[in-house]
Amino acid sequence: MKAVVFHGIGDIRLEDVSEPQIQEPTDAIVRLTSSAICGTDLHFIRGTFSGMVPGTILGHEGVGVIEALGPMVRNLEIGDRVVIPSTIACGVCSYCRNGDYAQCDQANPGGKRAGTAFFGGPQAAGTFHGLQAEKRAFRSRTSGSSSCRTT
Repeated sequence: MKAVVFHGIGDIRLEDVSEPQIQEPTDAIVRLTSSAICGTDLHFIRGTFSGMVPGTILGHEGVGVIEALGPMVRNLEIGDRVVIPSTIACGVCSYCRNGDYAQCDQANPGGKRAGTAFFGGPQAAGTFHGLQAEKRAFRSRTSGSSSCRTT
């Protein structure tokens, strides 16, 4: 599949990358139909925001359609349209239970004091591949996204 990949300051490329796979029973695969480029992406490309890891897929927000679901997914159906925000949340910590998903202190692999985890960001944000791609895998438990049934 195609994705926009960061390689260095001023060097982004449209490349073929591996298709996402269901790895956990709570995973969902989304075929992205729209994705945004925001000012943060421009900071990475220009080098005014440091810490980007070469090989990271860019893009923070997206809209798409559920294409595949792990066997434990209960809150989504194949064909659902979903909106994917930039931040990543665990869905179970005290912040997430309170609806403060951007404050989640569990999603960032850097630990509780590492800050917000988000898609397509630098190492400090968890180095999660972004949404400037044809498809993306998600944990369905991840909160903050919303779906709307088209049937």
